[in-house]
Amino acid sequence: MDWGSFALSGVFSNERVAKAHAGGWGVAVTKLSALVCVENDAPHLAECLKGLAFCDEVLVVADRTTPRVQEIARRYGARLLVGIFPLDRQRRTAGAEACRGDWILEVEPDECVDSALAWEIRATLQMRPQGDWFAVPVANHLGAKLIRRGWGGPLGPARAARLFRRGVKQWSARPLDTGALSGTPAGSLKGALRRAVAADTSGLVDRLNRLADVAAAEQLETERPVSMAGGAIAGLGQFAQSYLLAGGWREGRLGFLLATLSGLHPVLTALKVREALDRGQVAEMSQTAPAVVKLGVR
Repeated sequence: MDWGSFALSGVFSNERVAKAHAGGWGVAVTKLSALVCVENDAPHLAECLKGLAFCDEVLVVADRTTPRVQEIARRYGARLLVGIFPLDRQRRTAGAEACRGDWILEVEPDECVDSALAWEIRATLQMRPQGDWFAVPVANHLGAKLIRRGWGGPLGPARAARLFRRGVKQWSARPLDTGALSGTPAGSLKGALRRAVAADTSGLVDRLNRLADVAAAEQLETERPVSMAGGAIAGLGQFAQSYLLAGGWREGRLGFLLATLSGLHPVLTALKVREALDRGQVAEMSQTAPAVVKLGVR
């Protein structure tokens, strides 16, 4: 079914999807939680949360965020889990455990759900799927330009398991782990999450630097740092994966840039790990435990 037909001209907004599944139209449904993990600031958070109005609850994990993030979360009626989570997996695990729905929709703060995808998700769950998780396409944008190919590396996926039953997804100590899934796949959705990767190429480079920081922290915490040689070898593989196997070459110069940055990621991570080791930061980072400050319930 073409779910986009339900969203023409905004007639069926995400708010009306919420009314339908809440029983306003006599529809009994599976409870759905949306999970959004935010570290520091998130310029697209308001748009992200607005698109999640069709969910039964929205949980925002606020990790060392600005006051603006918490203000936006409260404005859109989200539950808040506020704390300090040194590692990405700690943040996501805490959020998933705090969700109360039967299913969880995992959304990044730079992504948004349009009405067509909202209807598709609700209709899919209403049919009581037999599997435990769905793959969801991701439409990655650099500014206003949609880049269809070349993804799958550290800069972001083209498809990921973002809709899953509560308890079937766990995050490991691997750097930038997207989560390990138990159970059986239920299929793939047609609609895509719209992701604002960066405003321009400078923003893409900034994202690479932040991701390398995350990966370096994970390696130091697990005491399994990758050598420079290992990083270089992994980088060549990442470049080939992005440019050749994922079809980045079809995107022209932007595809080449995407593949180059993907290839640089393991090398930059190894350099950051070496810098931390030279400065004696390993003990400090590895002893830092997550601390939940408060859980706000609407």
